[in-house]
Amino acid sequence: MSGACYLDSVSIITVPIAVCDPADLGKAIDAANHAAGTGGDLIEWRLDLVVDAGPSLLTTVVRDTDVGSLLTLRSVEEGGGFGGTDEDLAEWIGQIADLDTPPIWVDVEYARWSRSEAVRSAAASLGQAKLLLSFHDFTGRPADLLRIARDMQEAECDAVKLVWRARSVRDAVECRDLLADRSKPMIALCMGPHGVMSRIMAGAWGGLMTFAAADDSSATAPGQPTLEQLQSWYRFRCLDANTSIYGLIGDPLGASPGYELHNRDFETAKFNGVYLPLPTAAGWESLKATLSTLIDHPSVHFRGASITLPHKSDLVRFVRERGGDVSAIAAACGAANTLIVDENGICADNTDAVGILEPLLERGARVDGGRAAILGAGGVARAAAAILLQRGSSIEVFNRSAERAKQLAEDLG
Repeated sequence: MSGACYLDSVSIITVPIAVCDPADLGKAIDAANHAAGTGGDLIEWRLDLVVDAGPSLLTTVVRDTDVGSLLTLRSVEEGGGFGGTDEDLAEWIGQIADLDTPPIWVDVEYARWSRSEAVRSAAASLGQAKLLLSFHDFTGRPADLLRIARDMQEAECDAVKLVWRARSVRDAVECRDLLADRSKPMIALCMGPHGVMSRIMAGAWGGLMTFAAADDSSATAPGQPTLEQLQSWYRFRCLDANTSIYGLIGDPLGASPGYELHNRDFETAKFNGVYLPLPTAAGWESLKATLSTLIDHPSVHFRGASITLPHKSDLVRFVRERGGDVSAIAAACGAANTLIVDENGICADNTDAVGILEPLLERGARVDGGRAAILGAGGVARAAAAILLQRGSSIEVFNRSAERAKQLAEDLG
């Protein structure tokens, strides 16, 4: 990766590689070593479906991987493919303990470790291999998350891993708080689109590891970035506790060139910032809760966002209710697409208007006292109407919903 970094992250980039058939082991090792050669620090060998292959497979993956290994059997209950008993798991752990060359880490699910004496006894015999106790919830944040985190850290292990499906960006911020309060090495990550921030900021927030897919087709959890995205787009190793966070807020977000473009500009300017996807469900309450969490948290360092559908009008309301500034053009059209957060407070602005006006002027369009037809009645349409009305044009609005078109006309006079 090119460009200067501000502080090397101590967090480990772990790349999961799944082996579904022993016959495919050679290809899997090639994929693992390619990932190791392009920035992966550790390979997580997902062996859920090949547990019966025995010690020879374990020996091969540890011996032939160019970097360290984390060996995992993820159960069906926690989103994987291993359907064996606790006794089967204990036997597998025992095989690892007998290896001449051990892996660096072994993942054992906390639920099985806590209920099975056989699993605990086998884990205690691992020797040089470190024990990572893990917890995964693919349905959402467990109500007793804090108790689970406390109990796991009190267990006899070298590190803990807590992962759950995020309901909102606020869950990702909770990962930061768990890491800040940890009593031993911890991985705290959220799955799904709302959890991406927790994965990108894992190192900056003090997490032991983050996980990155080898390519677009090999993610083992929803929301997992690729190794290339993590390093090239988001500059994972350059982020630190003082990194300023910016992002794109909307619902749905989908693919956007902004993540790559803005982060590339930050790198070029040697600016310690990162631009992230911050999906926020439709509705005033959702936007208010998400922005309040990001702005008010003393250690997240949220500094602004691009705002897209359906939140442009609600952003103006939010900034006004917080006592912030609303630019003249944002106030005129009742919608904003830019949020600025700094030591002076917060400000809502609308760059859509300039983005619409300038190309029209460049092409010689008559905007002063002219006539214009606007298709749509959303935030961009509001910006177009506001700037053209300011220039003395008359406008006609065409929209699928007559109500929204009438509302736009009433709001803008």
